[in-house]
Amino acid sequence: VSTQSTGLSNMFAYKDRLPLSCRSSVVYYTQCAKCGPSAAYVGKTKNTLHERFYSSSGHLHPSSKNSALLGHLDSTGDPECEFIFRDIKILDTAKHDYKLRYVESIILKYEKQNLNTQERSIPLNVV
Repeated sequence: VSTQSTGLSNMFAYKDRLPLSCRSSVVYYTQCAKCGPSAAYVGKTKNTLHERFYSSSGHLHPSSKNSALLGHLDSTGDPECEFIFRDIKILDTAKHDYKLRYVESIILKYEKQNLNTQERSIPLNVV
């Protein structure tokens, strides 16, 4: 015999979801709002996504060097090209950096993104 409780705790999720900017230890996907999948990027971060994109060495910080995303914006020169933060998709989460690196590497191996300059985060010995 099973009984279903009708208490408040059964009507709501246990925890609230964190806003996108506060999410950390993730593998993420972003693409140019105008160019779409032809200008896509997959990355991983242990920091929050906001830090990864807007800190002094972040993808979209004006002083950032070697940013593939800023490189795309500079190379097109099109004012309609932009990376919209709220459109970032979380592909996976992990507690440990090595899992993030493996997931990122597998995605890059099988679904090469145009803006990624590296082919992997960690060597994969896949047959």
